[in-house]
This record gives sequence, structure tokens and C-alpha cells, in this order.
Amino acid sequence: MTNRELRNSLLDLLASELSPSGFVLNKAQAGFTNRLKDGWKKFHLIFLVRSEGWEINPGVLVRKNVVEDLYHKASYFEAKYHKTTPTIGIALENLNNDGNSYRLTLTSERDVLPCYHRLLYLFNNVAIPFFEKYSSLEELDKEVNIETRKSIFSGLNYEGNLGIILAKLVNNPHYHKLEEKYRNYYQQFSNGFYLPEYEGIVEVLKSV
Repeated sequence: MTNRELRNSLLDLLASELSPSGFVLNKAQAGFTNRLKDGWKKFHLIFLVRSEGWEINPGVLVRKNVVEDLYHKASYFEAKYHKTTPTIGIALENLNNDGNSYRLTLTSERDVLPCYHRLLYLFNNVAIPFFEKYSSLEELDKEVNIETRKSIFSGLNYEGNLGIILAKLVNNPHYHKLEEKYRNYYQQFSNGFYLPEYEGIVEVLKSV
């Protein structure tokens, strides 16, 4: 089998198991998406080219339309991307810092079934609990706007835009403190390039 055939064979096997539970395969994107009224959840596979075959890095993504619709009223994204952005996303290896390897190797036909069984296990035992835990805005707010430890979600968007939107939507009592915290972050990050986007979001939230 060629590398492309190995990839597609694995995806087809997974689709036969995941599709009945509502996770539909997009083969071009190597993702399985369950579309809901308020957004979607996705089990996503990144196929990394290696000297022999593929290295697979699985991850999970969740979109909440109410969050993304507010964000894109002021975001720097082109309009054509507004319906495609996830609210949260993380590689499984970053979700569970437990010393286990969450990456898989697919180099020959004999790897297809072991990869299939391992990914199916990760879907049922890691991805599904993740989707269940972060199904509500309240749980997202607790994790993104966390104070007692570093959030599992970190980076440019999590450190302000998402946090302030979630805080507003769930009536977080620390909203104004968070607003100033994130403003300071964007003032210092990348010479303030993303500050106008953040300030635009804060302005949008005044009418929410």
C-alpha cells in the first residue's frame, strides 16, 4: 500500500465504527465531526510525514457557536473562516500529561489494525470523556479562566479573547478583573498587535 492508501484504509475502518455514533468522517481533513445545534465536536487526526510512512497525532476540538459568533464580530479572521473555527482544541498528548505516548506510527499494512484499535480506544476513553466534560460554557469558563493552576488551554486566543467571552456569558463574578488581566496580556504580546481585536470584543460584549 502507498502512504495515501494506508491513511485512507485506517480512516475508513474508523468511520465504520464512529459514524453510527454521529461522528462523520471528512477524509480530506482526517477528522470525525459530530454536528450539534449549538456547534460541533471533532476527533481530529494529524498525519505527519516521516521518512517511513506516517506519525499520527490525535486531538480533540469543540466549537460553541454562541462563543464563535461573538468572537467574529471583532476578530481578525476573514468572513469565510467564521463558521470553521473551534472554540477549544488540544492534542491528546497535551491533555493527559501521564507519561504515555498518544502518537501512533503507520508505516505498513500490518500497522493498520493496531492503529485502528488504539485510536478507537483513545476515542472512547479519552475523547468522549473530554467532550462530555466540556459540553457546557460553565465548565469551559472554569478551565480557561482558572486561577489555581495553569489551564490546559493556553496560547494567544485562550489568554484573553475566549476567556473574556466565556466570563461574560456565564456571568463570572471576576469579569472586570479578567478584562484588565487580558488587556495587560495583549498590550505586552507581539507589540500590542492583537490588542485592537481584544478591545473590539470587549466592546461587543457590552451589549450582551
